[in-house]
Amino acid sequence: MSGGDLDRDHPSPEELDRFLLGEATPRQAAPIVAHLVRGCALCRQRMAPLAAVIFANGPLAPPPTPHPSPEYDFPLFKAFAAARQYARSRAADRIDAQRPPRRSSLRVAPAPAAAGPSEGDRLARTLCAALLEQCRSLRFSDPEGMVLAASLAVAIAERMDASRERGGEDADLRSRAWAELGNAHRVADDLASAGHALSRALDLSKQGTGDPLLLARIMELTASLYTDQHRFQDAYRLLDWVRTIYWHAGDRQSAARAIISKGISAGLAFESEKAVSLLEQGMSFLDGAQDPKLTLAAVHALLWCLVDCGRIGQVAESLDQARELYAAHGEPLLKLRMHWLEGRIEAGKGENNRAEQAFLQVCKGFQEAELPYTAAMASLDLAAVWLRQGRTAEIMERVDEMVAIFRSRNIHREAIAALLMLRGALQKNQATAALLQTISAELRRLERLPAHPG
Repeated sequence: MSGGDLDRDHPSPEELDRFLLGEATPRQAAPIVAHLVRGCALCRQRMAPLAAVIFANGPLAPPPTPHPSPEYDFPLFKAFAAARQYARSRAADRIDAQRPPRRSSLRVAPAPAAAGPSEGDRLARTLCAALLEQCRSLRFSDPEGMVLAASLAVAIAERMDASRERGGEDADLRSRAWAELGNAHRVADDLASAGHALSRALDLSKQGTGDPLLLARIMELTASLYTDQHRFQDAYRLLDWVRTIYWHAGDRQSAARAIISKGISAGLAFESEKAVSLLEQGMSFLDGAQDPKLTLAAVHALLWCLVDCGRIGQVAESLDQARELYAAHGEPLLKLRMHWLEGRIEAGKGENNRAEQAFLQVCKGFQEAELPYTAAMASLDLAAVWLRQGRTAEIMERVDEMVAIFRSRNIHREAIAALLMLRGALQKNQATAALLQTISAELRRLERLPAHPG
C-alpha cells in the first residue's frame, strides 16, 4: 500500500484487483483487510461485489484449493477466499441475466416440489436449539454441563436427514452446534478439542446458507480460543472483523460484545491502557439490561485494568457503584474475584492489614474451588503485602506450599521454576516488589497454556 496521509492511504487499484481475484498472499492481504475494517467508503465502493457478499445472506460457493501457506488456516482468509469465488459467480450470473431468453417449443413439466421437513426433523431442530441455549446458559457455572449439552446437540444435528433440500439450513445448524461445542471445550480448559471443533464448524459453514452472522459467531469463539492461547494479535484481528460484521447487520449489542472481548484480551496481554479504552468504548454501546452478565464481565475487567494502571481512587468509587451488579448477577467465582479486587485496592492505598485479610480469604476460596493456579497468583499479591512488612519467612512458607501443589498436579515446569527463583531471592534477602510483579506476570502468561509432557 502506498505511503502518505492515512486518509489517502488506500490500496492501489492493482492491489485491490489482486485481492479480489484471490492472487494476494496472506501477508499482502492483511493490510488491505485492516484498511477495509476501518470503514473506507471509497475502497468498499470499488469492491462492492465482495462487500455485498460479506454483509448479506447468500450461498457461498466451495472455497478454492487452499494456499500452501499456514496463514490461510486463519478463518478470516478462508472466509474471503469463499467470498471471492462467489463474487465472481455473482458477476457471471448478472451477465447471463442480461442476455435475452432463448425460446423453445418444448414444454417442460414442472419439477415436483421438494418434500418438506419431517415432523421428526422439526422436533430434532427444536431440541438441538434448546440444548445450545442451555449450553450457553451454563457458561459461568458448569463447564462440564456445557460440554454435555453441546455434545448432545452435535449428535442430534449430525443425525438429521441430510438428503432433503433446505437451502443449507441443516448445515448451518450443524456448524452452530460444533461451534458451541468448541466453546464448551474451551471453557472446560480442553483447548485442543476446542480448536478441532471450531475448525469443523468453519468447514460446515461453507456448506450452509452463507449467513454472515454464523461466520461472525464462529470467528468470535475462535478469537476467545486465541485469547486463551495467548495469541492476542490473532484474536484482535478476528474481533475487529466480527465487530464490523455485527455493526453492518445492525446488531449493536453483539458489536459491543466484540469490542469488550478485545478489551479483555488486551488486559490479559498487559496492555492495560488499551484495554481501558476498548472496554469503555464497548460499554458505551452496550444495553446493560439486555445482557447484565456481559455488563458485569466488562465492568470487572475495566476495574481490574484500572488498578493495573494505578488509578486506585477511580476504581474504589466505581466498585462501590457496581456492588449491586455483582450481588445480582455475579457467579461465586466472580464474587471471589471481586474480593481479590478489593484486596488490590486496599494494597494500592497502603492499607496492608485490610489487603492481607482480603487476600487470605481469596486464596482460601480458590483453593477450596480446586483452582491452585489462581490461588497462587492471589498469593503473590499477598506476598507483596508481606514483603513491605518484612515477613520473608511467611512468604517462603507460602512459596513452598505452591511449589508442592504445582509438582503434585504436574503444573508447568516453567511456573515451578519461576517460584523457585523467587524462593532463592528470598533466601538471599534480594526479593523486591518488582520481582514479585515479574513472577506474577510470568504465571499469568503460562496460565492455560499446555504443560510440557514428562
